[in-house]
Amino acid sequence: MLIKEENSRKEENSPFCTVWEYDFSNKDLWLAIAHINGRYPTTGKAIDHECEDMYYVISGEWVIHDETGDYEVKPWDCFLFNKGKRYRVEGNNLKVVLPSTPAWFLSQHEFIK
Repeated sequence: MLIKEENSRKEENSPFCTVWEYDFSNKDLWLAIAHINGRYPTTGKAIDHECEDMYYVISGEWVIHDETGDYEVKPWDCFLFNKGKRYRVEGNNLKVVLPSTPAWFLSQHEFIK
């Protein structure tokens, strides 16, 4: 199955985060490309209750703050966000590939203080 970039769905998740979603109509797999230039989420932290998310860095730099510590991440690095863990990201012109399993959906994503 081919999904061309022009068929992806662009979402503005915050003033600092734009995501292009590629819908494979598969409940077990999801893929997106994100550009983050600032803090995500803008306040507090985020948590995914049902999905494991991987961030594979294409370009830019960022710092991940999660329950296990703070991590400086650079191009070609990969970070796995385990479901149920709170996190926030600070990106500097960050571009990442975001595979998720099962398929990511908004109702399982939560912003917390």
